[in-house]
Amino acid sequence: MIKHSVEINNHKFAVYEKEHDSPKDIIVFIHGRTISALPNFDLQVQSKNVSVMDAFIKNGFQVYAMDMRGFGNTPRDASGWINPEKASKDVTGLLEWVIKRHPNSEKPTLFGYSYGSLVSHFVVQEKPELVSQLVLYGHPIEHTYASRYVQNDVKEINTEAELIRKPNSVEWASSDFIINSAEKEVIDAYILSALKLDPTLADWHKLSQWTQLKPGRIKVPTLLINGVHDPVSPVDKLAVFFGGISNPDRSWVIIPESGHAAHLENSSGQMVSSIVNFIRRKE
Repeated sequence: MIKHSVEINNHKFAVYEKEHDSPKDIIVFIHGRTISALPNFDLQVQSKNVSVMDAFIKNGFQVYAMDMRGFGNTPRDASGWINPEKASKDVTGLLEWVIKRHPNSEKPTLFGYSYGSLVSHFVVQEKPELVSQLVLYGHPIEHTYASRYVQNDVKEINTEAELIRKPNSVEWASSDFIINSAEKEVIDAYILSALKLDPTLADWHKLSQWTQLKPGRIKVPTLLINGVHDPVSPVDKLAVFFGGISNPDRSWVIIPESGHAAHLENSSGQMVSSIVNFIRRKE
């Protein structure tokens, strides 16, 4: 693992890289709303390798991940807040940095998990030329494109209210796993890593900015992937979203017996192979 300190939009970000000697593809991972990159994408467990980044290295990828503002090893900015537009601009800057490092390679695949999938959607609406394809995983359709954000906008979301600085907890860090979906050792390692790297949850606001996201503005090849029991990605709502994606080069994979943490559950191998197969579908 190589840890970089990268300045993007006048802020220092922790960016993680795993190198492949002769990579066929590049993938960039963007984490979700509450837990940073390393617990999600490079979890270390003594008895087995459950690192998603390592799984993609084995499949011939150059791999990158970042901690967004206020997560993991990236500090908050002076405002203390993170919001959708700010996060989108930061990920855009990350992609530009990655592309400069690999001028002779195809553009990277952008992989967004949970809120990270919303951020990634935002990026490709504005800068589709920066990616070769998009993976939306655990897409929280119930938490976005919703009128409630507009209704509550002035009252609570767009105000510069006092920062919440809610402490992380065992219950919160483990809430994405469903019963009997992963070994106890994996869940315990995830909780330990999450509490260490994110003892205080990041503060999001201006969530009404998510209402700018439209599936019809996704012009790049797209894979939608989710666990069948994921409560924030219900199949009926995702079906409508998937049908609205503009690019006809699109696929949707539903992983059985898994929830919002399918990448760390027993289904992780199927999830990884589904993504690799989509990226290399034309070979």
